[in-house]
Amino acid sequence: MTKDFTKTVRVAPSTSNCNTAGEIKLATINADKYVNLITSERTLTITPTEAKQLRDLLIEAYPLDTAKPAKFRVGDVVIYRAIAGYGIRNMDGRKGTIVNVKLNGWYEVNFGTLLGSLVPVHEDYIAAAPIEQRKIQVGDRVRRIAGSRKGELMTVTYINGGDIKVAEMSGIRMTSYFELVTEAPAKEEATSGRFIVVALEGANYAPSSKPHVHLSAITANQEAQRLAKEVGGTFHVLRATFEASREKPVIPPVKTAKL
Repeated sequence: MTKDFTKTVRVAPSTSNCNTAGEIKLATINADKYVNLITSERTLTITPTEAKQLRDLLIEAYPLDTAKPAKFRVGDVVIYRAIAGYGIRNMDGRKGTIVNVKLNGWYEVNFGTLLGSLVPVHEDYIAAAPIEQRKIQVGDRVRRIAGSRKGELMTVTYINGGDIKVAEMSGIRMTSYFELVTEAPAKEEATSGRFIVVALEGANYAPSSKPHVHLSAITANQEAQRLAKEVGGTFHVLRATFEASREKPVIPPVKTAKL
């Protein structure tokens, strides 16, 4: 606190104090321990303006505690955290929602039917609930978070349990080596269908006699990239966009007679 503090409020004559003038002196050599209020008269009546001056001098010696901002807001999802055996029994890890923000770090939290609708909880016993990220799906964009290609963005083409395959790498990889980048899976209607990969020779296509039919644009694109790299040339991915059909006519076998 302020040391060697000496300030004076001068009191002007007024009808309220019978025209008595005076002064109020604040003095101390260690404001942490004490402050002297010395008046020149036994009784002084001060005006609102003089009272504000006295207030400001006291605040100068003893600054107001600034209220710290609330740690959580109404609607935040939190998790109850017991501290070394202290706290409400069997509540550790339970999720709740902030309903009311009180003073001095206190909140009213809705933990569901347990303990009633609202529970008063201090901020020392709650923490922000982690955002639950959905599982990686085929078509998602993911970022490599480990290995020599750390940081690269890739596209998921196959999932089997905890393993995935990405278009930009060969082989199966562990999901733990990737983090989800896209907020939502790729739209199935934009990538599904029937696709074939054909070579472009000059201005004409030269498809295989029995081209492999892909059911995903992702796998078809991957196949086109592989062929261009390994075989060379230009490969296009064609998608079936229209279908016309009818039953094939049944032509009976032609009978022949021996002569």
